[in-house]
Amino acid sequence: MGYLSVLYSNAICAVLLFSRTVAAEVRKQIAGQYGGSPQLLKNLSVGGNIPLTEAVEPVDFEEYLITHPPLIESGPLRDLIEFPPDDIEVLYTPRECRTLGQAVPEEGENDPHVRDCVRSYTEDWAVVNRKYHKLGTAFNPNTLDKQKERQRGLPKQVFESDELPDHSSYQDDQDDLKRRSMSIDDTPRGSWACSIFDLKNSQPDALLPHLLDRVPNEEIDHHNEDQRKSNRHRELFALHPALDEEEPIERHCVPDVPKEHFGQRLLVKCLSLKFEIEIEPIFASLALYDVKEKKKISENFYFDLNSEQTKFMLRPHIPSAAISTLARSAVFSITYPSQDVFLVIKLEKVLQQGDIGECAEPYMVFKESDAAKNKEKLEKLRSQSEQFCQRLGRYRMPFAWTAIHLMNIVNSAGSLERDTELEMGLSERKGSWSERRNSSIVGRRSLERTTSGDESCSLTSFRPATLTVTNFFKQEGDRLSDEDLYKFLADMRRPSSVLRRLRPITAQLKIDISPAPENPHYCLTPDLLQVKPYPDSRVRPTKEILEFPARDIYVPNTTYRNLLHVNPQSLNFANRQGSARNITVKVQFMNGEDPSNAMPVIFGKSSCAEYSKEAYTAVVYHNRSPDFHDEVKIKLPASLTDHHHILFTFYHVSCQQKQNTPLETPVGYTWIPMLQNGRLRTGHFCLPVSLEKPPQSYSVLSPDVPLPGMKWVDNHRGVFNVEVVAASAIHTQDQYLDKFFALVHALDEHMFPVRIGDMQLRADIAALNSSQLEPVVRFLHLLLDKLVLLMVRPPVIAGQIVNLGQASFEVMASIVNRLHKYLDTSQDMHGRNSFFPLPRTSPGGLGGSVHYATMARSAVRPSSLNLNRSRSLSNSNPDISGTPTSPDDEVRSIIGSKGLDRSNSWVHTMGCKSAPWGTSPGSSSDAKQVILTIPTPKFKAEFPISHSLYLMVNGSLMVPSCSQLFHEELALQWVVSSGSVREGALQQAWFFFELMVKSIIHHLYFTDRLQSPRKNRFPERFMDDITALVSTIAGDIKVISVVHNLLSSHDSDPRYADPEVKARVALLYLPLIGIVMETLPQLYDFTGMLIDFCIRLMLYCKYEAEGNSMISQTVAMAIAGTSVPQIPSLKSIHLVLQATRQHGSFSAESSRSLLICLLWVLKNADEMVLQKWFTDLSVSQLSRLLDLLYLCVSCFEYKRSPSGSAFGSQENLRWRKDMTHWRQTSEKMDKTRAELEHEAIIDGNLATEANLIILDTLEIIVQTVSVTESKESILGGVLKVLLHSMACNQSALYLQHCFATQRALVSKFPELLFEEETEQCADLCLRLLRNCSSSISTIRAHASASLYLLMRQNFEIGNNFARVKMQVTMSLSSLVGTSQNFNEEFLRRSLKTILTYAEEDLELRETTFPDQVQDLVFNLHMILSDTVKMKEHQEDPEMLIDLMYRIAKGYQTSPDLRLTWLQNMAGKHSERNNHAEAAQCLVHSAALVAEYLSMLEDRKYLPVGCVTFQNISSNVLEESAVSDDVVSPDEEGICSGKYFTEAGLVGLLEQAAASFSMAGLYEAVNEVYKVLIPVHEANRDAKKLATIHGKLQEAFGKIVHQNGKRMFGTYFRVGFYGSKFGDLDEQEFVYKEPAITKLAEISHRLESFYGERFGEDQVEVIKDSNPVDKCKLDPNKAFIQITYVEPYFDTYEMKDRITYFDKNYNLRRFVYCTPFTLDGRAHGDLHEQFKRKTNLTTSHAFPYIKTRINIIHKEEIISTPIEVAIEDMQKKTQELAFATHQDPSDAKMLQMVLQGSVGTTVNQGPLEVAQVFLSEIPSDPKLYRHHNKLRLCFKDFTKRCEDALRKNKSLIGPDQKEYQRELERNYHRLKEALQPLINRKIPQLYKPVFSFSFRDSFSRMSLRKLDV
Repeated sequence: MGYLSVLYSNAICAVLLFSRTVAAEVRKQIAGQYGGSPQLLKNLSVGGNIPLTEAVEPVDFEEYLITHPPLIESGPLRDLIEFPPDDIEVLYTPRECRTLGQAVPEEGENDPHVRDCVRSYTEDWAVVNRKYHKLGTAFNPNTLDKQKERQRGLPKQVFESDELPDHSSYQDDQDDLKRRSMSIDDTPRGSWACSIFDLKNSQPDALLPHLLDRVPNEEIDHHNEDQRKSNRHRELFALHPALDEEEPIERHCVPDVPKEHFGQRLLVKCLSLKFEIEIEPIFASLALYDVKEKKKISENFYFDLNSEQTKFMLRPHIPSAAISTLARSAVFSITYPSQDVFLVIKLEKVLQQGDIGECAEPYMVFKESDAAKNKEKLEKLRSQSEQFCQRLGRYRMPFAWTAIHLMNIVNSAGSLERDTELEMGLSERKGSWSERRNSSIVGRRSLERTTSGDESCSLTSFRPATLTVTNFFKQEGDRLSDEDLYKFLADMRRPSSVLRRLRPITAQLKIDISPAPENPHYCLTPDLLQVKPYPDSRVRPTKEILEFPARDIYVPNTTYRNLLHVNPQSLNFANRQGSARNITVKVQFMNGEDPSNAMPVIFGKSSCAEYSKEAYTAVVYHNRSPDFHDEVKIKLPASLTDHHHILFTFYHVSCQQKQNTPLETPVGYTWIPMLQNGRLRTGHFCLPVSLEKPPQSYSVLSPDVPLPGMKWVDNHRGVFNVEVVAASAIHTQDQYLDKFFALVHALDEHMFPVRIGDMQLRADIAALNSSQLEPVVRFLHLLLDKLVLLMVRPPVIAGQIVNLGQASFEVMASIVNRLHKYLDTSQDMHGRNSFFPLPRTSPGGLGGSVHYATMARSAVRPSSLNLNRSRSLSNSNPDISGTPTSPDDEVRSIIGSKGLDRSNSWVHTMGCKSAPWGTSPGSSSDAKQVILTIPTPKFKAEFPISHSLYLMVNGSLMVPSCSQLFHEELALQWVVSSGSVREGALQQAWFFFELMVKSIIHHLYFTDRLQSPRKNRFPERFMDDITALVSTIAGDIKVISVVHNLLSSHDSDPRYADPEVKARVALLYLPLIGIVMETLPQLYDFTGMLIDFCIRLMLYCKYEAEGNSMISQTVAMAIAGTSVPQIPSLKSIHLVLQATRQHGSFSAESSRSLLICLLWVLKNADEMVLQKWFTDLSVSQLSRLLDLLYLCVSCFEYKRSPSGSAFGSQENLRWRKDMTHWRQTSEKMDKTRAELEHEAIIDGNLATEANLIILDTLEIIVQTVSVTESKESILGGVLKVLLHSMACNQSALYLQHCFATQRALVSKFPELLFEEETEQCADLCLRLLRNCSSSISTIRAHASASLYLLMRQNFEIGNNFARVKMQVTMSLSSLVGTSQNFNEEFLRRSLKTILTYAEEDLELRETTFPDQVQDLVFNLHMILSDTVKMKEHQEDPEMLIDLMYRIAKGYQTSPDLRLTWLQNMAGKHSERNNHAEAAQCLVHSAALVAEYLSMLEDRKYLPVGCVTFQNISSNVLEESAVSDDVVSPDEEGICSGKYFTEAGLVGLLEQAAASFSMAGLYEAVNEVYKVLIPVHEANRDAKKLATIHGKLQEAFGKIVHQNGKRMFGTYFRVGFYGSKFGDLDEQEFVYKEPAITKLAEISHRLESFYGERFGEDQVEVIKDSNPVDKCKLDPNKAFIQITYVEPYFDTYEMKDRITYFDKNYNLRRFVYCTPFTLDGRAHGDLHEQFKRKTNLTTSHAFPYIKTRINIIHKEEIISTPIEVAIEDMQKKTQELAFATHQDPSDAKMLQMVLQGSVGTTVNQGPLEVAQVFLSEIPSDPKLYRHHNKLRLCFKDFTKRCEDALRKNKSLIGPDQKEYQRELERNYHRLKEALQPLINRKIPQLYKPVFSFSFRDSFSRMSLRKLDV
C-alpha cells in the first residue's frame, strides 16, 4: 500500500503524538496479520492496553514485502501494494527565449557577478517530472467539473418540504370557508356520528404487503438490509461539496517556466501628422504619465511622420536612418492601470531664431484653405526653415504638446459595438475634451465615468479605436518641467480647464489604440532585440516601450537587461558671467577621458542611426536657466570600471549666423562617475558646473570635489539637476546586496581580505536583512544561490574553513519571513507567499537558481560522530541551554562528547584542498539548471510569480565522500537553529521542506539511488533531523481538510472502485472513528440544543475521570489546529462548558468535514470489522458514538429555504465556508434555475445517503449489543437517534427504511418502549403522527403501518394499549397546536389506513383491540375537525386564540391535553409579544398541575390547588378539579407528563415569572415567587432562593425607577354586526391592545383584515358609539363598531386600587361616554347637551389567557345638561389644581390651563356655563341640589384660578409680565361677572331640617337604563 501508507501517516500521525513502544506493538500486530485474517479484527480492540486512536506509524512496507512476499494474487488488492518504479525522470530543455537572439552582454572580460547573472538568465532547464503525479490528491483535486461528472444520473429524492400541494381545489374550499365563521360556543367535540361518517367514507393509502405476517426477526432484518443497500450511491464525496480551493488543503500542479514580467499591454500606432502648413520637419514622441502618482511611467517612444520631401531638408545632418528608428507603432506595458494615466505627445522642431511663441505663430495664423492667397509668405517661411535646417539641423527646440486621457478612450471604445473613431479637440462647452464618432457627439458620460476614482481598469478587452487629435498646445519656454506638465494634466480633467482658453495649434494627428496582440510581428524589445516572430528584417518594426512602474513591482529578473536613462531637468546659469542663453547639453557616455573614448551606446531617437556617441537636449531660446524634458537612453556595458562616466558639455548655440562666431560655444562641463565604491550611481543629482575643461583623471572623482585651479559656475554650487535611472538585471542598486555579492565573489576569486575576518563576514551576511525588498525580489535567484553555496561549501580563509551555514540559514529564513510579512497580499490560501522561487500556477514569474548538491563540505567526518547524534537532538533534548554560537557548538552540547570536533567547524583546517571554494569536483562548463516540478500549492495572486525552484548543478554528481548535500545541511541548520530564527523557519516550513524535497529528488536521480531501499538512500543522521523537524511541526498542522481531501480522492479513484478494495482502504482510517468520538464535545452543535450538549459534556468529563479517554484533548484539538486549555477537574459543568466551547470548539465547516469523513469510513468499512470493534467498546463509548450519530443527523439535514438554497440560509453560512451575506446573495443571483435545481438534487441525495449510512450503523450496533447485558441503555440511545432522524427533514426513500428499522426494533424489544423509554414512546407517537399527515403517500403508508404495529404490540403485552392511546392523543393535540403545515386531509387518510389494518388483522379480530383502535381513531378525527377550523383562522390572531381556548376548555377533564393546549396558547402569545397573556397561560398551567399534584401527594409546602394562585389572577379558579368527571391522576397514562411533577410545577412558575417581568407586571412577579419560595425553602435550596430574591430586588427596583412611566394595555369595545360574521354577529368584546394604541390603528387593522376576507367594499366601520340599530344596516355588508373604553371602578374600589398597577390589573369593568341631544344630534347648546355613560362587564378579568373577552353585562347612565356642566367644571378645577401643585412646576402647562379657564375667547367657557345654569333659580325643585353643587363648583374654580395666577407670577420672567397682567385682568373680569351668580343661594335648601330626609333625591335623579 505504497501510496496509502504515506497518505494515512500524513493524515493521522500529523494529529496524534504517540509512544514509540506502543506504536511498534501495533505495527507488529497489523504486519503479523497482513492479508485480512480474523486475527486482525481481534487486534483492533479498543478495550485493551492499545487504544485504537493512538497514532500508528505506518508499516515499513518495503521491509515487510522483502520478508513476506505478498500472498495475494494479481488483482486490485495486489495493486494496492505496488509502487511505480519509474516515477521520476529528468529532461533537459533549452530555456525559452522570446527574442531571436539571446539577451547577453557583448563578448569581453566580464566580472564574476555578471557571469553569474547571465548564466542564471540563459542556461538550459533540467526539468524534473513525476510521471504519476496525476494520481496524487494534490495534482488531481476533486474539482467542480469532476464533481458534476460523478453526479450524473442521480435520482431526485422526494422531500415533503419541496412538494408543493395542489392548491387549485384546496384554495377554493379555503376561500369559501373564509367567508364563513364559526360559533365559539359550539360543543368542543362535534358530532360523533358525523365524524364516523366522514372517516368511513375516506380513502385509505395502500397497505404494506405482509405487514401482519408473523416472520422471524432475522428474516426481517435480512430483508430490510437488502432493501436498504440496493441502488445506493457508491461515492459519498460525489454528493458532498468539493472543498473550496481556498481551504487549507494541498494543491499542486506542474509549474510553468518563469517568464519576463509584462503589465497590461497597449498597442499605439501613429498613422499621420498634418498641420495647416507644411514648411519644416516636426519630430514627435509619446510617453505615459500617471498624474496621481506624479510619475512618468514609460520611456519615450520617438516617431517620425514627416514626408520624404521634408526629411530631405535634414540630409546633411542625418545621412542614413537605421530601420529600428523608423518605428511608428509601439507596445506600452502598464502594470498599474488607473483613471489617472495620460498619453502625452510632445512635438519638437529644428532650432531657429526666435522664441517658441514666434515660431508657432504661423501655424496658428495660416490655414490650409488660404494656401493660394498666402503663397508668397509660405514660400518665405519654407526658405527660412531650409536655412535653419542646414545650419542648425542637429539642434531641436520645444514646439507643442497635447495629451490623451487614456481610460477615457478605452471606456468610450469599450462602450461601442465595433471599431471606434474618435476625434479629440478643444470644446467650449464640454470641458477639455469632446469625443465624436462620425462627427456625432458621444456625450459627456465617458468623461464623467473616468473621473469616478481609481477603480479597476482593464486594457485587455476594449475595442480598437482610431483617434484624431485636432488641437495642440504651444509649449511655454518657462513651463517645460514635469511638475508643470502634471499641473496641466490635472487641469485637463476639470470642466473649466484653463487650457481651454488658450489659443490652439491646429493639426491632425491620427493614431490607433488597441489591446496589444499576444505575439505581435516585427517587434523590438527596449534593448532593440528582435522578438519572435520576425519574418523580415526590412519591415518597419514595432517597439516595445520600457515601463517605469508607478509603484514597485516584485518580480525577479529572468532576462539580461542593462539600460540607463539620463534625464536632464534644469540648469541655472543666472549667475554665470558672459553670454550663455541658447543652451543645449551634450550628453556622452565615456570609458575614458579622451574625447575619442565616447562610446556609441546612446540609443537613437527617430530617423537616425541606431546608436550614437552623443545626444543634445532641446534649446529654449534666450533662456539662461532653462528646463529640459529630454530623455537620453544608454546601453550600459556589462562590466563597468572606475573610468566609465557620463560627460555633460554645455553649449551656447548661435542661432543667428555671424562672422567669426562659431555655431556652438562650450560654456560649461560636468560629469557623473558611473561607479562609487564599486556600485552603480543612480538617482537625482544637483551638480556643479565647471567653466573649464576638466583636468586629467577627473573621471574617478565626483565634480563635488573642489579640484585645485578649476573655475566653477556660481562658486561651485550645484546648478545642474539631472536624474539617472537604471533598468538593470546586473546592478542591484542596494548597498547591502552589492556588498554581499562583492564579498561572495571575493571569496570565489580567493581575494577575500584576511584582515576582515569571519565575524565581519557573518555581519555582512546578516546585514542582508536591511536591504530593500524590491531589489531582494529582483535578485532573489542569485541571492538564494549564493546563500546555499555558503551553506554547502564553507569558504577557506587563511587556511581555515569558515562555517557560514548558520548565518546563511538565518538570513534565508529572515528573507522568507520578510516577504511574507510585507507582501501579504500575494499569499495563497496556505499563507505561502507567491514571490518565492517555488513552482506556481499562474503565468509569468519568479524563479530561483540555487547552486547546490555536489559541493564539498569537509574532508572527513570523524567516526565518533556516527553516534546517535540526531536522535537526542530530534527528541528535543532538555539539556540544551542558551543560544549556541554555532550549529557545531549546539550539536556538540547535545552529544555531550568531550574533545570531539566537527569536520565542518570554522576552526577545522582539514578542508578538501582539491576543491577550492566556488568550484566543484568534476566541474564542467556545460552546467545545467534544474526546474523541479514538485508539488506546490495553488494560489491566487495579483502579481506574476514564481513557478519553479531551479537548482544549478555543476557537472557530474559523482562526488567524493567528503561532500555535504544541500538537503542534509539544510536539515541540520534548521534543527540546530534557535530563537526567532527557528520560529521564523517553522512559520515558513513549507518553503524549506519544498527546498529539501527538490534537493533530495535531484540527488537521488543523478546518483541512481531511486531504486535502492529507502534505508540506503539517506544517512541515519539526516533521517533523525527530518524526524525532529516533522515532530515539531506536526502538532500545528490542521488536518481535517487534509483527511477530507484524501478520502475524497480515494472515493473517486478508479483503482479503488471495487468494494473489497475500498473496504481495505477504509480499514486504514478506522482510528478516525475513535478520534471523532473523542472530539465530540468540541464539534459544532448542529442540533442547537445546549442542554443536550451540556449532558454530553458531563458524560465526557465522566469518561475522562474514569480513564476511558481514547485520546487527550490536546490531541483532539490538534485536529483543527487549535489549542485546548487543561480542564482541571469536575468542579462545575459550567467551567467545562466555558473552557471547551470558548477555547476549543471546532467551526461548523471543520465539524462538517470531519463528520463526512467519519460517514465515509462507516459506509465503506467491512461490517464484520465494525461489529467486532463495537463489541469491544464500553457502554460509555458506545453512548458517545450514538451521540455522534445524533449530531450527524442534524449536520446533514436537508433544509431548503424559499430562495432555493439547500440546508437553509443560516446553515449555508454556518458550514459552507465563511460566506458573508452579500457573497451568498450575489452567488444566488448569478445561478440559473437549472443550477439551483441541480444543487437541490445533490443536497437531497447527500442527506439521504448520510442518513442511510447512520441507519446502517445503528443496525450494526443493535446486532452487536442485542446479546449483551447493557443493551437497554444502548438501545435507548439507538431509538433516540432514530426519533431524531424522523424529526428532521428527510426524503421519502430514507423514511421508508427508517420506519422499517423502527418496526423491527420495537418488534424485537417491545419492553424498551412500553416499560423503560416511556418518554421516547411519546416522541415516537408524535413523529409517526407527523408523518401520517405527510403529503407523500409512501411516507404515510409506512408511518401508518408503524403506528398500527405500535398499538398492536402495546396491546399484546397487556390486552390494552392505554399508554399508546394517551400518547397518540396528546401528540396529535400538540401537533395541531404547533405545526403550520399540518394537513388534516392527509392525516384522515392515514387514520383510515389504520382502521383498515385493524379490520384485516385476523389474529386480533376476536379481541377488543379493533374496537379500541376504532375509538382512538374516531377521537383523533374529532380533534382534526377542530384543526380545520383553526386553519381557517391562521391569519386572525384573536379568533385563533379563541379556538385554541375552546379546544383547551374541551379538555377540562383531560389534564394532560389541557396542559398541552395551554402551553400552545402561551407559545402563540409569546410569538406576538403578548407576554402578559403568555404569563397567564403559564399560571393557569401551574394551577392545573397544582390541582393534580395535591391529589397525588400531600406536601405542605406545595400549593393546595388553584386557590393558591388567585392573588395572581382571579380567573385561575376555573382550573379547579372538583367536578364529577375529573379523571384520577392514578390512572395509567393520566398526568404522566414531565410537568405533573414538583420540578415541572417549579419550571412553569419560573417561566410565568419571566413572562410577567417581560410584560412589566413586576407586582405579579412578586405574587408568583410567593408560591415558589416555600418550595425552595422546603428543599433548602439556598442557591435558588438567592436567585429569586435577586430577581425580586430587580423587580421592585424597576417599580421604583419606572414610577410614572409605566404603561400597560389600551382597551377598546368592538362590536360585530352583519350576517357575514356568522355567529360573531351582534357579539361584543373588549379587546386588549398594546399601550398607546390609537383608535385609528385598531380600526385600520380590523377593517383591513376583514376587508381582505370579505372584500373591501363589504366592510364598513361605524364611526360613532351610539347604540346600533341593526334594522338600519345593509344586510349584505359587515359592520364593525369600535370604541375606546377606560377601566371603571366604583368609589369603594378606589381605596384598594391605589397604584398604577392596581388600576390596570384584574380589570372586568370598563366605561365609555357618548354625548347626545334629545333631538338626535351628538352635540348641541349647553342647556340641551346630554351624555350617556356605558359601563361594560366582561366574563373574565384582564389580563387573561386571551386578548379579547366577551361582554356579558352592559349598564347605561344618562346625565342631564346640568350634570354634564358639573362634571366639566369639576374636571377643569382638577386640571387647575394639578397644574398648580405639579412638582416640578411646568410653566407652559400652567399657562395653557389658565388660558383655557380665564381667556376671553373661550367658547362655552366657564362664564357661559354659569350664565346658562346659574342666572336663574330652577323651577324644578329636583334641580335645586344640582344648581347648588354647580355654584359651589364655581366658587372652588375661582379660588383655583387665583392660586394658579399666583403660582404663574412666581414662575414667569420679565418678558411675560404683560401677559401675566392680561391674565389677571381677564380673571378679575370673570370673577366680577361670576360674583352675583355664585353668591345667589336657593332659600329652600336652607330651611330647617325635618325629621325625615330625601336621601335618594340626588342619587336617583339620573335616568338609569339597565341592559343585561
